[in-house]
Amino acid sequence: MGYYRQQFDPRHRLVASLPLSARSRISHGRRQQDIRGKQGALPDEAVTKAKPKRILIAVDGSQHAVHAVRYIAEHWSPSILKANLLYVLSAAPEVFMDLEAQVYSRQAFKGKYGQWRREMRGVAQAFLDRARNILVEANLPGNHVGVILQEQEVGIARDIIAEAKRGYDAMVIGRRGLSKMEGGFLLGSVSTKIVSGARDVPVWVVGGKIEASSALLAVDASENSHKAVHYLGSFAGSTTAEVTLYHVVRQLSFTRGTNLIPRNEERDQKWLTKVTRDAESMLRHYSERLERAGVAPARVTIKCTTESSSRSEDILREARAGRYGTIVLGRRGLSRVGQFITGRVTSKVLSQADGLAVWLVP
Repeated sequence: MGYYRQQFDPRHRLVASLPLSARSRISHGRRQQDIRGKQGALPDEAVTKAKPKRILIAVDGSQHAVHAVRYIAEHWSPSILKANLLYVLSAAPEVFMDLEAQVYSRQAFKGKYGQWRREMRGVAQAFLDRARNILVEANLPGNHVGVILQEQEVGIARDIIAEAKRGYDAMVIGRRGLSKMEGGFLLGSVSTKIVSGARDVPVWVVGGKIEASSALLAVDASENSHKAVHYLGSFAGSTTAEVTLYHVVRQLSFTRGTNLIPRNEERDQKWLTKVTRDAESMLRHYSERLERAGVAPARVTIKCTTESSSRSEDILREARAGRYGTIVLGRRGLSRVGQFITGRVTSKVLSQADGLAVWLVP
């Protein structure tokens, strides 16, 4: 069990850059200091904008991982990024464990496991080389792109989350989306565990080849939306990406599917006028926050949909109609329930966002 690392130190102390073939072995027990930011007030936009963004890109050799790497390379400014590529080698396939337990097969499979490990390590190293080249060719400085090849310790998802908690501003993963289900796609098992388990680290789930740099920032009046606006601004301020602030207002629940409270047009119109006015004020405030983060007003659009029957469907419909590349969401909105890790709207969007990148901001 061990690590191979050629990486930047999340504490901004750059580790010497070496060719991947010359990386040094680091002991199993080595651990760096956890430098996650302290909880509390949001930092000043100008300070945040100037700081390099530390990105962890978890890869597994698949085409989904290639899409995740290219998403970073093609759509986000190399001038503000430092990226580590993480490849966690899986433990032995269960067939090896099953056969090893059977006395009659031990001799036949003697040495096969070691051969398999060497082959998998070679595949992983070659993929890391390829992924690193993609980032460097996109003008990320070579000493700002590191690689981590690590054997599985606890579990692939939990090992990735453990690394992400060591001072990164985002964790990027590919969205497998191969298991079709009614109404959407199932994430791969590792992706699902990461989304569920990474409660304190922003997660970017990349759902294929992303063509556009524009972002749809879905907001409400919750604290999570305030954080999402600030978070996106800290990245978009150094790019030319266009940002749309999008708010969806649901229909009044008591006017749909029930006769308990009679529909009242005058009352409903007063309510709609008030929520529309409040939404416009909220969106102007968020727009000003983006401007303070360096996003030019000409790049910011404000949209609001009222009387929605499904907020998640409207968010996805707007994302596809507007040809956005990224949807940005807070993990939870106003309907926050303590026992749920991810809000209902966020979960629905994520399950159906094939062909889009989705940012989950805690």
